[in-house]
Amino acid sequence: MGNLIDLPNINPESIVIDGEKTSKSVKNSSFDEKNYLNIRLNKDESEKTITIRLLPMDLQTGNPFVKIHVHNVEVNKKMVAQGAKPYKSYICLRKTEDIDHEKYGRKCPYCELNYQAYLESTKETDPIKKQELQNASIANREREAVIVRCIERGKEDEGVKFWKFNLRADKTDPYHQIIKLYNLRKEAAEKKGKTENILDIYEGRDLSITITADGTSAPTIVDDSDRSPLSENAEQMKAWIYDKKKWQDVFTCKPYEYLKLVSEFRIPWFDKEHNIWVDKEEFDGVHNDEVKEANDKIATAEKQLVIEDMPEAQPEPVVEKKDGFINSISIEEDEDGLPF
Repeated sequence: MGNLIDLPNINPESIVIDGEKTSKSVKNSSFDEKNYLNIRLNKDESEKTITIRLLPMDLQTGNPFVKIHVHNVEVNKKMVAQGAKPYKSYICLRKTEDIDHEKYGRKCPYCELNYQAYLESTKETDPIKKQELQNASIANREREAVIVRCIERGKEDEGVKFWKFNLRADKTDPYHQIIKLYNLRKEAAEKKGKTENILDIYEGRDLSITITADGTSAPTIVDDSDRSPLSENAEQMKAWIYDKKKWQDVFTCKPYEYLKLVSEFRIPWFDKEHNIWVDKEEFDGVHNDEVKEANDKIATAEKQLVIEDMPEAQPEPVVEKKDGFINSISIEEDEDGLPF
């Protein structure tokens, strides 16, 4: 691409996810679907392929991957769209290092449930109850996930995107597939006395991700046959590399109180008046009672106001004829009440 500009590049020596470097971000971004790499299929799709180019995640080390810990758990059905599976993924506050622990602390209700179920299972003698406790422990345990940031080809105008995926025991997850491709191309090049880094931002390769509708298989990843720069435009490359969005801005943590409610299959609701997370249904119940009581008081007050402001009932006037003219007089009128 002509003269190369000196930008932080993806460093092959840093491509490990065992160590985590803290780079806390205190900025919170509003939700924008363009920040996420969408690998979900539409209802009418059985398969789709999207192409991306990885960016360095850590500009100091050149590592394109960051590891976090998550809990993939079942939630109250009312927390998901109708027809969707009642499962969500939450960042583990206890084991994920690269978050603001001064803000969120290190307590995690799911880790607590995991440990409590495990502890009880070691003491349980009934085999059925023991298995139930073991299942509960497994359901609440944390799992490792990896986040990358990238540019989606064909949608470059949407800017930097983030992709989060779970690591798999069979190593078919995207991270292990990418590492395998990197090693294959590196070894092939070395046999020819050359070097190659398919993740290089100047002479690397795009990665094509194919997603199928079976719901169990990991996406399949292949690299492009041709090498190419991240962009032909040096300024555009610079803008993407130094984009200020952090993964913590996109995959935000939930506080302990929020997660505690979710773990109990309740729906979190932020009570602004008391500045706490509460059960939404309980909040609605109390709130509705308070509103009803307030409305009843208002209705009673308005009714009383109408009664108090209403003029006293007046007798119908007596109509009499005098000298061919009709005069209206009140039966309560007397001389003292006359205006003259």
